[in-house]
Amino acid sequence: MTAIIERTPRKVTVSMSIRRWDRLMELEKAYKLAKTIKRSMKQAESAPAMTVNEAMDFIDQL
Repeated sequence: MTAIIERTPRKVTVSMSIRRWDRLMELEKAYKLAKTIKRSMKQAESAPAMTVNEAMDFIDQL
């Protein structure tokens, strides 16, 4: 259970269990990863098509 201790226009102070905090941090990491994957999928869709040899050359350049 979460209890709001203090709330100002720019900050909220809450009290919660360590277990819930850890879960929120896991969810935030998953959200950031999903956001990165979605962005990379958009880039992949707009990138020009490559042959296998062109793709391998590109990977080698990285």
